[in-house]
Amino acid sequence: MIKIPKDRPLHVLSIGTKILMKDVMDQYLRSLGEVKTFYASKMSTAVEAFKEKKPNIIFCEQTVPEGSALEFIQQIGGLELSGDYYFVLATEQASEGLVTLAVEKSMDEVLVKPFSIDHIHQIVERYFEKRSMEKEDWVTDLRTAKQSYMEKRFQEAEELYVAAAKKYPSNSSVAIECADFLLQRKYPQHAQTMLEKILSEAPMNVRAIHLLGSSLKRQGKFREAVEKFTTANDYSPLNTLRRMELAETYLMMAEDQIQTALKAEDENSTLFLSKARFQLVRKDYGALVNYLDAKRAFLSEAGKKDADLLIALAKKLAGIK
Repeated sequence: MIKIPKDRPLHVLSIGTKILMKDVMDQYLRSLGEVKTFYASKMSTAVEAFKEKKPNIIFCEQTVPEGSALEFIQQIGGLELSGDYYFVLATEQASEGLVTLAVEKSMDEVLVKPFSIDHIHQIVERYFEKRSMEKEDWVTDLRTAKQSYMEKRFQEAEELYVAAAKKYPSNSSVAIECADFLLQRKYPQHAQTMLEKILSEAPMNVRAIHLLGSSLKRQGKFREAVEKFTTANDYSPLNTLRRMELAETYLMMAEDQIQTALKAEDENSTLFLSKARFQLVRKDYGALVNYLDAKRAFLSEAGKKDADLLIALAKKLAGIK
């Protein structure tokens, strides 16, 4: 059994209280030696604890107050194989869909209740096995690039990601991290090229399919994006954030259709109000108010009443006086 020395303590963050009970986790972890445990019962404190404590291992329940494991991962900037921490999803019941989700989101493993002290010890052992990957050059290069990005040194991060992709052309892990970065930096066409190459070699890579859907959406190719999101859902149906993005894509597609219709009928009161309703759904409150004010002269009397209601609601939600 591993014994963790006092001069190099292990930091563990445990998120949630239904499965990861504090007394049990303390007992299991501290039997390994010098382990510092931190606990968060809800999403906001979990993100704060992650940033402050910089844990080596994260145990996170599938759902927690204020959010979920998926939302936590999103708020900390995502997980990747080169990450210097170990992420464990805790759940009351395992399923094939959950395992697929864990692989898609680069989680390290799934812990199912009930679990024993041996399970926790094995997880810690696997964390140390993962740390041995740090000796590989591609891991170090990706970690350096991610650090630059998290510290908002965006130009430097871009150069490092692109350099890594060129240095390791056959490493799909490097390619997908670079594509994800390019997408976040609003270079969807470059990301698309990279993702299509990955999928030509690994057509069932769910994360690549999802990111390709996001890149197509960014480019206004909504129907193609819907196709990719739907395919990703077929392979990994438990990604709730993707379902939200799919719904948003449908809304954007509908709004695009309204915009096209307005080119043909540029004084159509019903179309003006429909566009405003989509702005309300997207929480684009200021744009809604300005848009309806500008189009007020073209509205019917009934349309003006509807517009007044939409404007009043938008101002209330946005705190506009």
